[in-house]
Amino acid sequence: MTNTKVGETKVEGTKTWKDDNAKDRPEMIKVDLLQNGTVIATQEVSKATGWKYEFKDLAAYDADGVAYKYEVKEQPVAGYESKVNGYDITNTKIKDEQHTDPKDP
Repeated sequence: MTNTKVGETKVEGTKTWKDDNAKDRPEMIKVDLLQNGTVIATQEVSKATGWKYEFKDLAAYDADGVAYKYEVKEQPVAGYESKVNGYDITNTKIKDEQHTDPKDP
C-alpha cells in the first residue's frame, strides 16, 4: 500500500498602486502564476476585479509527495517598478528623471 499526499491549494493576492492615481495607469495588468519556476497560468487583473486575483484548484504536491512552490510575477508595466511580497504585488511609479528644473541654467 502506498500513501500519496494529495491536496489542493490556492494562490490569491492584491495589486497595489503607488502612483498618486496617475492618469497613465494601465486599465489592466497580467499576473503570471509560477509552479517551481515555470509559468502555468496567467490572469488579467483590473479595476473591475478590485485589483485582486486568485488561482484555484492547484495541486499542492507532485507525484512524489513533494510540495510545489508557487509564486506570482507581474508582466512588466511601462513606467512602473513591480515588487512582490508573498502573493501581493505593489507597483511604484518610476520618477521621470529626465525633466529638468527650468530654473537651472
